Amino acid sequence: MGLTIREMLNAEFFKDFKLIAGNKGLDNQIQGMAILDAPDGYKWTKGREFVISSGYVFQQHPKLFEDYIKTDIFTEISGMGIKLDRYLKTVPEHIISIFNEHNIPLINIPMEPSWMDIMNQLNVLVMNKNIRQFRIGNINPKSFSNLSYQSRKINKILSQMEEEMNFPSMLYDLSSEKAYYSSSTFIELMDDFQIGDFWHPTIEVTEEILCDNLKMIRYRFHDDKYERPYSWITVPITVGDKVKAYFVVVEATGLIDYFDQFALRIGFLLLQSLYEQILVAQSIGDIGFEKFITEIISGSLWEDEIISKKASDLGLDINLNYYLILMEQEKKESHLASYKDELKEAINSSISHMEVRMAMVDDNSCIFLLPANNRISKEENLEQVEESAKVFKRRIESKIENIKMVFGISDNESTIYEIKRNYLRCQQTIKIGQILYPDEEYLKYSELGVFAWMDIKEDEIKLMAKDINILLDNPEYKELVETLRVYLECKMNYSLAAKQLYVHINTVRKRIEEINELINFDLDNPMNRLKLEILLKLIK
Repeated sequence: MGLTIREMLNAEFFKDFKLIAGNKGLDNQIQGMAILDAPDGYKWTKGREFVISSGYVFQQHPKLFEDYIKTDIFTEISGMGIKLDRYLKTVPEHIISIFNEHNIPLINIPMEPSWMDIMNQLNVLVMNKNIRQFRIGNINPKSFSNLSYQSRKINKILSQMEEEMNFPSMLYDLSSEKAYYSSSTFIELMDDFQIGDFWHPTIEVTEEILCDNLKMIRYRFHDDKYERPYSWITVPITVGDKVKAYFVVVEATGLIDYFDQFALRIGFLLLQSLYEQILVAQSIGDIGFEKFITEIISGSLWEDEIISKKASDLGLDINLNYYLILMEQEKKESHLASYKDELKEAINSSISHMEVRMAMVDDNSCIFLLPANNRISKEENLEQVEESAKVFKRRIESKIENIKMVFGISDNESTIYEIKRNYLRCQQTIKIGQILYPDEEYLKYSELGVFAWMDIKEDEIKLMAKDINILLDNPEYKELVETLRVYLECKMNYSLAAKQLYVHINTVRKRIEEINELINFDLDNPMNRLKLEILLKLIK
């Protein structure tokens, strides 16, 4: 459904366009615009156009106007506009009577507007009309009680599409394998086609790209049983570079008109936007669980009784022990929150042997809650947890480019009442673990030892190492620093240090003497040795 002549003339831009004849045809639908500037130009019109002319062609060919109004092509147009003040000063009465007889409005176009301005204004009017028609938000929640809110929205969009274009439509969801129809007409027009034929035809068809950016394609099927080619239009609904659904409009043996494509595009954009919202909600998995985790971590949910009730509502076993993993994405130019669907798919495919719950903590971190298996030992449980994390990491890195992940594992299984404590442990594991073990991607809380209790600020480590800066700042002393580190780890045993470093014992002695001269540090003092050993470990 396009725009009526009446709606056009009522618009502000067209207020000076004067109706000369065809008053009873004001509700004729305009589905395009054609310019008559050649004697045979009318032969290229297809019907339902608003035909415009400067009148020059009629001045140059006096009989053309009378010949034109006698053709069948003339009776198919929606209306005609002429700039009468330019070449034709008046229109003969008998021609006016023909316009009245066929209910075709004849309009005097003012001198000023260009053809491009008229075309643009018609396009704007049609687009605004379609946008007003799609009042998708006005759905009564009490209606369609057997359908979800999202389903009601989809059905509303599809039914409005059919009402606007007089062509039935369908949305097919690939994940649920469910089809939504604008009406039963779509099914009636499917003939012998299978659902998948609409986007992956198994029959010989021709393709016409209507919009390359949207991958909107018209398929045509030629068969003797149809007088005209059977056709349909398919547009993929894509979220995160993945096709999640297909939007299909069946034209059968007709074709949608120019202005109907406006409705088609607006309907598609509404479905695309709606579908993105639906998939975002689905990709989170369990929205209630994410809210539950957020409330516990923030401290707003802390009473055991309330935690127990909410956990039970979410299907969590309050008597079961869990392991908690915190995953952080280190490259800030990438955002994990944009890949929730991929995260969920990777979890399902890599940790299928247990029911894992996931919750996003912020744009670049999320936690996983893994139930402990009481039938195996703690060591075996931890092996499974770490192996699951490694498989998950490989899978997610194959799906997302330019991503670097690190995992903090709270390797002390405990109940849901310890979620916040274990989350904080995982945070500390990543923070301190990346300083102590910068090359490790899987860090366990227990591996930190006493360092787990320290608040180590990486930017202050160099300040704390002021007594040995002379060694650290000079690249020539790199060998001395490593010797000092090994010497302290070997309890100041020259022989053990030499074996560790693969050098002669006298080499170690000489290096330690050189170090003592450079830093003037009393290594015989136990506290000095402890501080130095910790610093060297952090600086590593």
